[in-house]
Amino acid sequence: MYKLSRFFISTLMGTGLIFLFLCFTDIRGIISHIFSFIFGLFFSFVFIGYAIYLLRKRNEGKGFYWDDEGVVIDLEGNKIYWNEIEEIKMVKGRIGKSTVIYPHYTNHEKIRIRRKKKMQTPAHSIDWFLIEKPKEFHKNLMKFWEEKCNLQKLK
Repeated sequence: MYKLSRFFISTLMGTGLIFLFLCFTDIRGIISHIFSFIFGLFFSFVFIGYAIYLLRKRNEGKGFYWDDEGVVIDLEGNKIYWNEIEEIKMVKGRIGKSTVIYPHYTNHEKIRIRRKKKMQTPAHSIDWFLIEKPKEFHKNLMKFWEEKCNLQKLK
């Protein structure tokens, strides 16, 4: 089980608190800068709210992991089964690195129905900034995936 990153949760909480503090620095001029005040409050509540959500999920023991059935791809516990996966890659994006799981195209509809989504998803990304030990997670997942592939080829 790879838990959610404390550093990321703390960063979100800190950013939200800074936005909240900045909203009230000019308390007398709030009326003249009402748009900036509302904008700052909105963003502070978004950051703080997401940090609280992630902290609750962490305390509930939610995280990313895999077992003999498949890989858990989100905090809701949804899995992509090993026989549905075509490829697993590490991808460098604009925000950072991610472990991306590509299911075979014949399984997209099955996964969509199981996850109760409206649209199909061709790939499922696990962002590294969410995980406490992302390099270890990816390395161990790839090792397990290769072992699974070798076992399936032998059958």
